[in-house]
Amino acid sequence: MYKIIGADGKEYGPVATEQLRQWIADRRANAQTMVQAEGTQGWQPLSSIVEFADALSKVSSPALASSSNPPGLPPGTATPEIPTYLWQSIVVTICCCPPFGIPAIVYSAQVSSKLAAGDIPGAQAASNKAKMWFWISFAVGALLNIISMIVFMSGGLLGTKSRPW
Repeated sequence: MYKIIGADGKEYGPVATEQLRQWIADRRANAQTMVQAEGTQGWQPLSSIVEFADALSKVSSPALASSSNPPGLPPGTATPEIPTYLWQSIVVTICCCPPFGIPAIVYSAQVSSKLAAGDIPGAQAASNKAKMWFWISFAVGALLNIISMIVFMSGGLLGTKSRPW
């Protein structure tokens, strides 16, 4: 009997060996699916269990690459729509505050690759971090722009007494 962590991050099982073999054949589980054998403490990738090597080799054919779903998602399940925040991160980096916009771009770029690999929780975490860094960059940039306008309107940092207006 085994427990698995699905692509949605939830724990399933315990399931029998034959049921898990069927899930592999149905592409509901793959070599990266985390598995815990009954009576053990640690989680390990399904590929590290010799008992499933033959079942995994059968589905690692080119047909797997043509599957519409990332690995680990059950057939017929739509890939979740997770926002990347890429264009927002690029705009805020250019217009507001580059040092804080760069992490937003990096995390934004990770979302699509993690989704393609079937790492739904990882893609969601990258999306959340991209959103956080986007807002930090926006807030810092807005604050710096307000401060610079106040300094400019007051005559600069030296406090010149003669104003042209």
